[in-house]
Amino acid sequence: MEKVDMTGNREKIYNWFKTFSNTTYSCNVVMDITKLVEITKASDTSFFINLLYIVVKGLNSISEMRMRLVNDIPVIFEDINPAITVMTKSNTFENVRFKNQDAYQTFYKIAHENIERAKNQELIKKEAYNPDDCYDEYYITCLPWVEFTQLTHPIPDDKSSQSIPRICWGKYYEENGRYKINLNITVSHMFVDGYPLSQTFKKIQELLDNANKYLK
Repeated sequence: MEKVDMTGNREKIYNWFKTFSNTTYSCNVVMDITKLVEITKASDTSFFINLLYIVVKGLNSISEMRMRLVNDIPVIFEDINPAITVMTKSNTFENVRFKNQDAYQTFYKIAHENIERAKNQELIKKEAYNPDDCYDEYYITCLPWVEFTQLTHPIPDDKSSQSIPRICWGKYYEENGRYKINLNITVSHMFVDGYPLSQTFKKIQELLDNANKYLK
């Protein structure tokens, strides 16, 4: 974690949005996941984990997505970890977090183990969903039952929490022989303007188009 110098051209924008009670905004983009679906079916692997790996890899490639407000200081992390929601036996959700892994096979194994453990929980753990010091995370969830076109997240008043991107995707669908999915990314305007957000979507799409290269 390193401090980010917000002086210069970015200072005015950062200070302006920092005055907002809610600094976040979101964007929903239709992504082409045809190659990812084909690879997932051929390998009999988890679609969720495969997409999770691609999304986290894409997010981490954009520096602004790794910026956070910690103790009122703007910082950047070298690598950010996934924090995901998993449906348990009681049809409630548990938060699952683990260290990000660059190697796909290692990522898949750790994600699968943690997800299966949470799925088999009878009771939700008593500790807080999101510890106060977990800033090196992306909050990631999905709605695999619906094809949404718009989505909003509950946003706390705490600006440090607001600086953590929230990601959600819906049920994938087929259109003209291609598989598509709606991907929502919610970010804080203190750090992420429209250009880096658009670059994030483009990077994720690039990874999806070359999924056979990364999911080995």
